[in-house]
Amino acid sequence: MKTTGTILLASDGSLKRALGNKVQNETTRLILLFYAFAREIAPFKRRLRNRAPLALDGLHGFRAEIGAKSFTVVGHGIGHRRASDTARRAFDLIPGAELVIGTGVAGALSSGLKPGDLVLSDRTLTIHTDGQIAEQMTAVGDAHIRAVGRSLAIAGIAYSTGAILTSHRVLATGAEKRRAKQSTGAIAVDMETAAIAAEAAARGIPFVAIRAVLDEVDDEIVGAAMADEVGNVRPLAATSYLIRNPATMLKLPRMIRNLSRATTAIADALTAIAHDGKVPAARRAREPVERKSPR
Repeated sequence: MKTTGTILLASDGSLKRALGNKVQNETTRLILLFYAFAREIAPFKRRLRNRAPLALDGLHGFRAEIGAKSFTVVGHGIGHRRASDTARRAFDLIPGAELVIGTGVAGALSSGLKPGDLVLSDRTLTIHTDGQIAEQMTAVGDAHIRAVGRSLAIAGIAYSTGAILTSHRVLATGAEKRRAKQSTGAIAVDMETAAIAAEAAARGIPFVAIRAVLDEVDDEIVGAAMADEVGNVRPLAATSYLIRNPATMLKLPRMIRNLSRATTAIADALTAIAHDGKVPAARRAREPVERKSPR
């Protein structure tokens, strides 16, 4: 009898061979994977078949299958508080997870990272609104990082490994991001990873984060106020912001292109993980690629 693993994607495969045989010598039964807003997961969602609503009170998402594996996908919205609250609810309603994966977009803190590049976190840090930096203890295990990295490498997908910094506010300027890099050593920044990692660690569940770069270290983050906590554009807020900052209009096409690159990279990475790296030929890179080393 063949056992099919279940994966939960909840916003930030069975890794049957990569995680099951290599890590714990058994099939991984349940994986939770968190993402923040719908556009982060949309390209991956389009690759799935037989999707069904999640139908769990207080959680938004869907169930689907890919690579002979079952997925449950849940979004938590933008920000540390929403990620933490949703993660707690997901763990309460969906017990028995053996691995948690956080995914979504992130900002580069290293000059070697470009839009669409993937970051596989080996640790998470938090910078609070008062500037205090606190290292978060996570249940990330080397074996799980190696297993995910192996799937990406087999699929010919490049990635960088390093710390991800979770900020309670947007680091909007290159100067802010460079200071964060200097003080923490992190290579990328987001607003949710540490929250998910902390909830997983509190339950003793291994955690892995894989995020795609949206903006380069010296890119200015514009228009954050135009979106709500789940990533949807607020028409009145957007209109007001663009009236006060008309130059932003010139930056929007590049921002949209970068988002497309990043979300496609996320979809490629999740597809590789779902297939243990042995993705369909149409989705495989032409030449093998090596892990990147950001500066």
